[in-house]
Amino acid sequence: MTDPLDAGPGAEPLEPEASRCLGRTRSWVLNVLVVDGLSILGSALVIRGIGPIAVDADPESLRKILLGGLFVVFAGAMIVLRRLGGRERLAEPSTRASRFFASHVGAAAIGWLALPAGLAYGLAIDPNLGGVAPFWLAAMVLGKLAYPSAVELEGFDEPMAVESESAA
Repeated sequence: MTDPLDAGPGAEPLEPEASRCLGRTRSWVLNVLVVDGLSILGSALVIRGIGPIAVDADPESLRKILLGGLFVVFAGAMIVLRRLGGRERLAEPSTRASRFFASHVGAAAIGWLALPAGLAYGLAIDPNLGGVAPFWLAAMVLGKLAYPSAVELEGFDEPMAVESESAA
């Protein structure tokens, strides 16, 4: 089955090692997205079951801290994705697979960190959907942005080094 994010019919197929790396990375990113979904479900049930809780901190300060944390999570995930997985960092064939994998799965996993912040926001500040939706959406959007496409592994001068099965 071809992925709609892959290049069109005129594109050259990936080398076998790059294709395996792409498949493994996609699988792990999708696993993170499944964990995101289950975490959203769990936090929704907790917020609904427990409802708002009283906190000693100033609600406005806590709101600013949690929304600032959401920004840090989003920026951090994008930095990991773009810097660790940039073309110049993937140029070395011996480290291409590990860096590609780490950048995409790392960005998706960092995106998951928005969910505990959203749970805290929902319990302490605003339990309504409008209050927690930015946190839930951030985790899912970062997971979607971390989902790799074949184009990212095309056009290198040297083929990807063969990775041992024990490292996978």
